Amino acid sequence: MDIKNIKKILKHTAKEVEEMFKSWMKWTFLEALTRTISKVFQKIIGTISHTFGHVLFAALIVGFVQVIGGFILAKVKHQKIITDIGSIAGSCLFGFNACLCTILPFYVFVLGGDIGINTFIITLSIIPGALIDVIFFKHKLELKQWMGIFIAVFAGYFILGTPSLSEFMSMPLWVWLSFIIAIIIAINQGITQKIKKIDPFVKNFWGGLTTLVISFIALSFWGSLDLLTNFSPQIQKLWLASIVVGLIVIAMWTYNLLSYKEGAHIAIKKLVMNGSYLTIAMFCGIVIFNEPLNFAKISGVLLYLVAFSFMDKGTNEYLAKISGLKTT
Repeated sequence: MDIKNIKKILKHTAKEVEEMFKSWMKWTFLEALTRTISKVFQKIIGTISHTFGHVLFAALIVGFVQVIGGFILAKVKHQKIITDIGSIAGSCLFGFNACLCTILPFYVFVLGGDIGINTFIITLSIIPGALIDVIFFKHKLELKQWMGIFIAVFAGYFILGTPSLSEFMSMPLWVWLSFIIAIIIAINQGITQKIKKIDPFVKNFWGGLTTLVISFIALSFWGSLDLLTNFSPQIQKLWLASIVVGLIVIAMWTYNLLSYKEGAHIAIKKLVMNGSYLTIAMFCGIVIFNEPLNFAKISGVLLYLVAFSFMDKGTNEYLAKISGLKTT
C-alpha cells in the first residue's frame, strides 16, 4: 500500500469519525457515561449496605423508578402499555433476569468487588451471547468469530491475574457473581431478539414492574419490610442513591434510542459503547475508590476490543470498510 492510498484512507476515516461525532456517537458516549455513573452508585450502595435486605430494598426503589419512568415515557410516545401476551411475557422474563442483574451488582460491591474487573467480566457476556445466537437463532460463527471468543477468554484470564486452576476455583465470591451476571445479560440479549418489536419503554415498564414485585416479595420473605418505613440516615442514603440509579437507567434508555435515531449501526455502536464503558468504569474505580491500576487491566481492555472486533461480524466489516481492506 503506497503513501497516497494511506493518506486517502486516513482522510476517509477522519471524515467518518467527524460525522459520527456530529450525530450518534455523542449519544453513545453519554450512554457509556451514564452506565459508568450507575456502576459507581451501585458500588456506593454496596458500600453503605450492611445486609442483604438493604440490597433488596435498593433494587425495589430502582424498580419503582423504572416503572414510573417507563410509564411516563411510553405515554409521551403514545405507546400502549398493554400489548400482546407474548411481548408482555417476554418483557416480564426479561425483567426477572434484570432484577437479578440489579440485585447481584449491589451485592458484588457489598463483598468488596473491584469496579474495573466486575465491568470487564460483565462485558464478556458477548461470549455466551454468541453461543446463544448459534444454539437458538442458528447464526453460524465464522473462523474470525471463534478467534474472537478465544481472545476474549484469554483477556478474561489475563485480567484476573493468570490464575492457576486451584487459584481460579478459589476466586472471591464477587468474581463468580460477576460471571453469573454476564451469563444472565447474555440470556436477556436472546430474549430481546425474541421481543424486539416491542417499544423499549413499554418493555422496561414491565421489566421494572417485575423487579418491583420480586424485590417486595423478597423483602417480605427476608423480614425486612420495615425498611420501607425506616428513615435513618443510612436508609436515606440508600433511598437517594437508588433513586439516582433508577433515573440514570431512564437516561440510558433515552441515549440508546437517540443514538439509533441519529443513524448508529448496531455493530460499531456496541464496540464504541462497550469500549467506552469499560475504560471509563475502570478509570472511575481507580480515581474514586483507589482501585489498583496494573498491566493486566490495561492489557485486558485492549484484548477485549480486539476480541470484540473479531467476534462481531458487523464491526469487522465496518472496520474493514473504512480501512479499505476486504473481509474474509
